Amino acid sequence: MKALFFFLVVSLHVAFGLESKTIVDMYGRTVNIPSTVHSVVTAGGTPAVNSFLFALGAQDAITNGLPGAIEGKNWKMQTLFAPKLSSLPTVSNGGPEWDINVEALHTIAHDVVFVVNQNSAEFLAQKGFCVVALQWSTPYSVKETMTLLGEILGLQNRAAAYNDYYDRTLRFVAQKVAHVSSRPKALYLRYTNFSLPMVSTATWMIEHAGGINVAANVKDHATISIEQLLTWNPDFLFVWNTQEKEAIYRDKRLVGLNAIQNQKVFAMPMGSHVWTHYTPEQPLALLWAAEKFLPLAFQDVSIAQEIVSFYATFFGVKLDEAQVDKILNP
Repeated sequence: MKALFFFLVVSLHVAFGLESKTIVDMYGRTVNIPSTVHSVVTAGGTPAVNSFLFALGAQDAITNGLPGAIEGKNWKMQTLFAPKLSSLPTVSNGGPEWDINVEALHTIAHDVVFVVNQNSAEFLAQKGFCVVALQWSTPYSVKETMTLLGEILGLQNRAAAYNDYYDRTLRFVAQKVAHVSSRPKALYLRYTNFSLPMVSTATWMIEHAGGINVAANVKDHATISIEQLLTWNPDFLFVWNTQEKEAIYRDKRLVGLNAIQNQKVFAMPMGSHVWTHYTPEQPLALLWAAEKFLPLAFQDVSIAQEIVSFYATFFGVKLDEAQVDKILNP
């Protein structure tokens, strides 16, 4: 009798699309989700979460657009990888709060809601939503995120292929920089407000590429003084975009910096996200930075060709020369 009852319950779940499975999200929360996930909402960390979905080829599963606060030109590549984003409704504001409009969320079809902090996850779960929280606590969270999303979306093989690429790129660069005797000092700076965005991931990129992050012990998003920048005197300076790069060369207060004296100020590339933030584009950031530090060691690497190959393989989009240039010179 029990066996018959179990059979009937399972049959009803399958017949009405109610079959489910259990996953553990990145905050250790146990979440019951549909066995087959067709649609998702990226309610928190929207552009970053979108990037992971793009890398899994799951653009079409997204049912929300970009928050208005971040819809500007810096995020135009998002709508290249998923054109429908420009016409979809929004459900949250921009970061760092990512306040979620519950009423708007109720109006959008979805199987799972993704957020990027535990409070949002618990709040939405209490409202009856199926919500999964992602957490980016270390640069290696990129691989963990791909694995989890692959499990949720039934794209385990694609996630494994990406993680293999990540590991191979890390090994390739490590071999190239292993015998470097003199490591350049570098800094990732938001020149507009003298803040240090994503020190953790910038440190990962700089150190694995063969450099030293002069701000390695500073908290993410901290602000610094001009005096501190002059004291650090980095050999390489990575900034937010081309406009900041041009502005910093005009800043007479900074003419003595090694990076300016030697013309080593670079705009951080940006595809679906800024490459040195939490994004599946991190391996590209590593190659790019390593080539800047050690051009002779990386003569056999074409960053442009690697970009085309990466986005074609994982995002399913073949970029032309102008689009590659836009990524490299945001």
